[in-house]
Amino acid sequence: MRHRRRSGHRMVPCVTLVCSLVALLGPLHSTLDAQATVTLRVQVIYAANEPGGVDTRLGGLAAELQRTFRYSKYELLDSPQGSPALNQSWQAGLPGDRRLEITPTAMQGGQYSLTVRVLSSGGQAVVNTRVRLRSGATVLVGGPSHRKGVLIIAITVPQ
Repeated sequence: MRHRRRSGHRMVPCVTLVCSLVALLGPLHSTLDAQATVTLRVQVIYAANEPGGVDTRLGGLAAELQRTFRYSKYELLDSPQGSPALNQSWQAGLPGDRRLEITPTAMQGGQYSLTVRVLSSGGQAVVNTRVRLRSGATVLVGGPSHRKGVLIIAITVPQ
């Protein structure tokens, strides 16, 4: 490739310049992605067709639960929180010697992709799903049976 000289300055081919920038910024971009974390608020809810009504601690989520699921009782059992890094799993205990495992797999423009698993005491996935939600939204994941009903996992990524 021939380059013209202008007043004593050597011209650098554009391809070389772009490749140099990619080489310099590539590791920085990977480091930033690896350090990105997702704040998670989780509500573990017991739902059943038995007396008890709706737990007042569920607040505005109660209406969404009643629209989505048809149970007469909704009881908040736990509210764990965590901030896992991108592609790193976060876990919380669930009733019945089970574990909730959430792994953020992508973050872009206020949208989050999460892998959600409920693991039995033996480590088998009882629930294994992928969900997408935007910042500030809540997604409901119907879970495994519990007592006379089921567990429902409400996952929120706060704004």
